[in-house]
Amino acid sequence: QNEVKGYRAIKAGSKVTGGRSAYRVSKPLAIDLFCGLGGWAEGFLAEGYDVIGFDIEARPYTGQLVLQDVLTLHGSQFRHAAAIVASPPCQEFSYMAMPWSRGKQIAAALREEVPFLDQYTGSRSIKALTALFDACFRIQREASEAAGRHTPMVVENVKGAQPWVGPARAHFGSF
Repeated sequence: QNEVKGYRAIKAGSKVTGGRSAYRVSKPLAIDLFCGLGGWAEGFLAEGYDVIGFDIEARPYTGQLVLQDVLTLHGSQFRHAAAIVASPPCQEFSYMAMPWSRGKQIAAALREEVPFLDQYTGSRSIKALTALFDACFRIQREASEAAGRHTPMVVENVKGAQPWVGPARAHFGSF
């Protein structure tokens, strides 16, 4: 079964930790992808949402935490979600945006302009680099199709990600 305390939201076999003991369908549901310590969850909980967060590391989290790789999720699990938020890891994007020659060399290698340095252990293709962003948009599309309505999503990340995943539709904050 894909039931999770009132929601058909979690893949069978996922490890669920923490969170509240019972969920009611009367509260709106927010899905928090790459949830980390729960920055998004705090705001949603304060506004009366139930929040289910997904990450691959167990950390203190204020909502219900599911330890599962986002790449393995299917968006139809979230057809009851009122919103999806995502904060994919940004380290590679940030590093390549810095004015350091090594960062510039990595970006050039990803664009297939120069070879990768032997000691480089990060993404070796643009497809691998953007896989987590692509998963977010796939999950939203699948959730919307399953719900029969648009499921809103916010993907937050660093400015350095924009050359690789496209320009942001909206900007909030310092840039």
